[in-house]
Amino acid sequence: MPDALIFQDLFYVWFVGLLGGLVAYVLKQPLLLGYMLGGLLVSPFTPGPAVQHIDTIQHLADFGVILLMFSIGLELAPVGLRRIGKVSLLVGLLKTLLLVAVSLPIGWTLGWPLTQSVVLGFTLSVSSTMVITKMLMERQELQTAHGQALLGIAIIEDCVMMALLPFLPIMADPASWHVGSVLLVLAKTVGLLVLMFVLGVRLVPRLLTFIGKTRDAELSLLVLLVIALGTGVIGVWCGLSLALGAFIAGLVVSGSETTTVTMGRMLPMRDLFVVTFFVSLGVLLDPRLVLQHGGLLLVLLVFVLGLKFIVNTVLCLAFRCPWPVAWRVGVGLSQIGEFSVVLSTIARGLGLLPADVHHLIVAVSLLSILVNTFVFNLLNKAPSMLTAVRNRGPLGKLAR
Repeated sequence: MPDALIFQDLFYVWFVGLLGGLVAYVLKQPLLLGYMLGGLLVSPFTPGPAVQHIDTIQHLADFGVILLMFSIGLELAPVGLRRIGKVSLLVGLLKTLLLVAVSLPIGWTLGWPLTQSVVLGFTLSVSSTMVITKMLMERQELQTAHGQALLGIAIIEDCVMMALLPFLPIMADPASWHVGSVLLVLAKTVGLLVLMFVLGVRLVPRLLTFIGKTRDAELSLLVLLVIALGTGVIGVWCGLSLALGAFIAGLVVSGSETTTVTMGRMLPMRDLFVVTFFVSLGVLLDPRLVLQHGGLLLVLLVFVLGLKFIVNTVLCLAFRCPWPVAWRVGVGLSQIGEFSVVLSTIARGLGLLPADVHHLIVAVSLLSILVNTFVFNLLNKAPSMLTAVRNRGPLGKLAR
């Protein structure tokens, strides 16, 4: 029966996700890198078995994006924002503006429209919070000076991207470029925020408290899903996006004790659909198209790996960060990840980015994470390796 192919596709997606994740784990690489590479194994653009119902897999992947945005809203709640230092705030904002400014002449040279250049600049400016958190946790460096700076800047980048989302539809329609349309989007966004926070103060805490008293795991999980999806749908009704609505929902319910407990049960579901999202990126990535634009791919990699390192390091030094902190922040932020791909996916759907550029962004995400993780590991091992060499040399023998 034809419907059985859908389950076959799901098996393919989750199997290659498992396979890629295991390989990434063994090689000590971020798991999302393994998921995307695993997707290439069942892509219609590569030899071997291929996913048939790509649209169905894409819908499941979109659900993963909604849950991811919801959890980001929880993490970026006001309680978390208070931890951001002044330096992280200034560096996060200034470096985003600088990188977007640099993307304009690149786009102009390639003959791109202004909006495409701006969206590309924002897409390449935001680093992967997931990769940064994982690297810091593996090295037990979350509480170090560079760890706090890295997380703070990453949070500011995520906030800037969320602020950009409501304006993407306007950017996609040049006819709507006027003050009235901008004010209308601002009014809708503020209205949605006000509505949700009023509900968050009046209704949501009581609902969550009541659900918490039932001590029923299924109801606790269900209420969070209803709030996340429901707010996303309201966002669409307001002419905004599902992702933005889910993000706002995360902000609203972040202060609840019930949410903290229930989120632990929701994480496996979120992670499953997020895995589906990253595998789907590999499924939809056309390697031939990437190779055809090898020159542009190299330019984007230099932008992400080189320019971002320089800008972030110089800005940290300008705000009097010690050199060991500044270069570690520069290296840690020299990659793009989940938010860049999400933003690129949304922009592509709106016609702001062509398909070939979207493919290149996914490829840059893969390569930059791979190079970034290797370099970060190498540079962190460098001091101890240098000490070991010195100890083995003539001076080391003399000292003994």
